[in-house]
Amino acid sequence: MWMLIALLGGLMLSEPPQSGGAAPVVATTDATVISAADIEATVKTSIANNTLDKKIRETSVKGGIVRVGIVHRTNAEARALMHDELTEIYQILEGSGTILMGGTIEDKRPVSDPPNLGPTPSYFVTQVGGVTRKVMPKDLIILPAGIPHRFTQLDGPISYVIFRFEPTAAK
Repeated sequence: MWMLIALLGGLMLSEPPQSGGAAPVVATTDATVISAADIEATVKTSIANNTLDKKIRETSVKGGIVRVGIVHRTNAEARALMHDELTEIYQILEGSGTILMGGTIEDKRPVSDPPNLGPTPSYFVTQVGGVTRKVMPKDLIILPAGIPHRFTQLDGPISYVIFRFEPTAAK
């Protein structure tokens, strides 16, 4: 497995005062580093415990929350998932398969599984049409909110890092 370091966090820049003077911009950060060792350990634990979706870290960022987890699948998905506001990015670590993305949504049913999705409304849906794509290790898949998606075929077990971006309501 290759080295993957995910730097996530909210880089907050304080604005200089509006009244004269050239005060410096001060950068503060609560960045998060997820080491390759943490990722590998989570994959091993997920496989050993047959855990589908395991959150590694969560951090607040400007405008929302970022959750990082590991998904380990041994079977293709019978129904697609669709999230109203949650955008996901997958980075394939091990294994390969075919993912179906997009299409027309039918038979939309609320789901709260897995719990690592957070509070955003999510649904099991039936996809009609869409685009299939063969994915392999190191590939990235970007799934914007509202796009149904599922692995229709696996060439064996597949493990991937999942980045979930969920907006929060403005205060």
